Amino acid sequence: MNKKVLILCTGNSCRSIIAEALINRELDGISAFSSGVKPSGKVNPNAKKVLEENGAWRDEYHSKTLDTLEGIDFDLVVTVCDHAKETCPIFPKQIKKMHLGFEDPDGKSYDAFEATFKEIKEILLPKVKTALQMQKNVFKTDSGVKIAFTGVVAKQQIVKMVENCVTGSCECMTDETKKKIIDMQVVGEDGAVELNLTGDVAKEEIEAALARSKIINRG
Repeated sequence: MNKKVLILCTGNSCRSIIAEALINRELDGISAFSSGVKPSGKVNPNAKKVLEENGAWRDEYHSKTLDTLEGIDFDLVVTVCDHAKETCPIFPKQIKKMHLGFEDPDGKSYDAFEATFKEIKEILLPKVKTALQMQKNVFKTDSGVKIAFTGVVAKQQIVKMVENCVTGSCECMTDETKKKIIDMQVVGEDGAVELNLTGDVAKEEIEAALARSKIINRG
């Protein structure tokens, strides 16, 4: 499942364009788009130049408003300037947001664009990659095992996994492990979901089952 990230800034001519291009070139399984809260309508020539010299430019990149991206179901919104953070629009569904401010190179020498390119590659890309991964932490409890899912995770995704276990349509959990579990309860919301398993089950058994689950490892 390809993840989609929106990079938002003010003019959509420098930082957001560079971030969009770098994500699309460097991060497999993630598609980036960019827009501006007050787009300039053009890509800064030095932003285009630094991308061309690093093999990351595409002719499709251009400065645009958010409404031109209507209909895209974003998994993450990243603001790269303070103004964009303060004026970040309301999206129809709950979307994970992250702010990483970078100094605007507009009006500065080409060296400033090279520095921005380097900072975005070294700082923004790893954080975007981490934010778009589902994190799974398994804990032993007095009554059984708790699994905390964070990052890009939908509550319904975990509910579906539990339903498959109950109906026997999944193969991630062994029959021996299933017999040990008395109850399974899903709580929380998208982005932060907990699955509480009641029974004499070991943490290691559940970690092995999660590693085999097609539902939570498919994207």
